[in-house]
Amino acid sequence: MIVEELGSQAVAHDSGAIVASVARDSFVYARAGRTISLPVEPLDIYYVRLPDTAVWSDGRPLGADEAQQLLADVTATFEHWGERCELVRPDDPRILRTLDQLVTYIRAEAGGT
Repeated sequence: MIVEELGSQAVAHDSGAIVASVARDSFVYARAGRTISLPVEPLDIYYVRLPDTAVWSDGRPLGADEAQQLLADVTATFEHWGERCELVRPDDPRILRTLDQLVTYIRAEAGGT
C-alpha cells in the first residue's frame, strides 16, 4: 500500500482515500467524494472508534468492501506516522471516560441491568 504525505495531518492512499486529522480526537476518511468521521482516543495507543453501522456523510451505509478498505487505509495511516492504532467498538472499556459508562459496561457484560 502506498501512502503519500499531503501535509502534517493528512495522507493520501493508492486506494484513492484521504485520511486526515481534524482535531486531537477526530479523523475524517474521504473516498470517492464521500466522507466519514472517526472519533479517536489518543491514549498510549490511538483507539479508533468504529460505529456499529458505518455510514457515509450522505447517509449511505458502507459496503463490506468499502469498510475493509477503510480499515486498511486507517491502519496504514497510523503505521506511516509511526504510531500504533487499534480499531475498537465505541463501548470498548479501554476508552470509557466516565464512571457511569464503565458501570453500564460492566453490568452489561455481567448480564445485569
